[in-house]
Amino acid sequence: MRKTALLFVLLVVLAACSSSGSPKGQPVTTDASTPSEAYSFPAEFLFGSATAGFQVEKGNTAADWWVWANTQNRIANGDHPDRGGPDALAHVDDDVALLTSSGQRVYRFSIEWSRLYPTREQFDRDEPDATAVASYSRLLDALSLAKIVPMVTLHHFASPSWLSDPTKPNDPEAWERSEMGALFATFAARVATRWGHQVDWWVTINEPLNAAIGGYVQGSFPPGQILAIDRALSVVKATARAHALAYDAIHEKDTRDADGDGRAAWVSPALHQRTFHPYDPESQADKDATAHVQGLWNRWFADVIVFGNWDDDFDGKLDGANDRTSDVTLRGRADYLGFNYYSDTLVSASRGIVLPVINAAIYQAAMPTERPKTDTRWDIYPEGMGTVLDELKAYGLPLFITENGIADAVDQNRARFVLEHLREVSRAISRGADVRGYLHWSLIDNFEWASGFCPRFGLATYDPDNGRRTERASLLVYTRVIANKRVEQRDIDTLPAYANGTTCP
Repeated sequence: MRKTALLFVLLVVLAACSSSGSPKGQPVTTDASTPSEAYSFPAEFLFGSATAGFQVEKGNTAADWWVWANTQNRIANGDHPDRGGPDALAHVDDDVALLTSSGQRVYRFSIEWSRLYPTREQFDRDEPDATAVASYSRLLDALSLAKIVPMVTLHHFASPSWLSDPTKPNDPEAWERSEMGALFATFAARVATRWGHQVDWWVTINEPLNAAIGGYVQGSFPPGQILAIDRALSVVKATARAHALAYDAIHEKDTRDADGDGRAAWVSPALHQRTFHPYDPESQADKDATAHVQGLWNRWFADVIVFGNWDDDFDGKLDGANDRTSDVTLRGRADYLGFNYYSDTLVSASRGIVLPVINAAIYQAAMPTERPKTDTRWDIYPEGMGTVLDELKAYGLPLFITENGIADAVDQNRARFVLEHLREVSRAISRGADVRGYLHWSLIDNFEWASGFCPRFGLATYDPDNGRRTERASLLVYTRVIANKRVEQRDIDTLPAYANGTTCP
């Protein structure tokens, strides 16, 4: 998941705006005798939560993010994943209990490449770390016993430090390395071979565009480069090719149908989809820039892996010397489209830092709108969920919401946020979107990359001293939705109106 530190570009921070709607903290009263409009879900719809290994585990010392977190001034407030984190691998039973008690049927987590193969020598000999194997096996066994469907992510931002060395930022790192794609496919094949009998749902790479932007434009991810546009775009291309290789590898090795749904493996990346609007609605230049950015951000990667259409120069056309259509090595490499949705974006052709190639300035935080803001100063924009679902259904594949959530430390907005976003999901289903599931980000508060522990996305929090989990009130609201397979408009209307969130670095 990409939180504050992984925005699409260097953000131009504007003054936060006041919330819209009814007065803060005041519920909208309704007549209980009046029938409430209901937004339902199919009986087989999967509700669940998501996490990522480096964000919830401890002791992943072989990851590039470990080096990054131990580098001065890289993490807000001097936070460190091993100092006060949820330590998920030591609390498997607690987290499975959270999922079970709330009726959640699917859990997305990552099997960390760097934990399984902490050295290049171990990878080359295929000698995975025995403790790591046991830890992930224990988690999968616990999920199986609880009848919870696992969704496994193979790369969620963190790479092995033997492939990505943040101390050498000018060298090719991770996805820039020519060998990375083939090695990743080998890793995917090994994980599918070992655990494919328990796993049907796979996410190859989480938010590949955000990883490129964080590492090479904003500088908040390893290797910490700023405005290195060419390197960022090379990473985007490399992750698309790597996904295709990993897709083939998983399907070759995972041939057993773990949950009896008739398919042995469902494979997709987790894309990051957003809505886009012109900064100045009256400016044709801003409208044109918005259309260009939306195409690059929401469709470039999906066009590659679904249709095999390769826009090599990112100009939104397929007429360049290196552009390709229907590339047989890339097309058809998605069984579903997994995506993360959080908020809206403003685009300007001239106002702010205009990026080369992108030819636009992008605003994602503290935008000059009347919408209420989250703790990370993102707009709360539930309508955007329906918009991106309508866009994605054009690809003709099942859809899975692999992340959706809100930074809300005091849990004042999360219940309404969840209900309103799920209302939009139900509406999209009624319009023909084949949506198979919804995962809330996150099951539990975690280490939010360069923002440290300040943004609180969890349905549950924990005691940093002993790891004890505590449900937030919003989890009870989510539990009722899961039990009833519907969202009642009355339940939304009786909640307090949104209030602007607290500031998070």
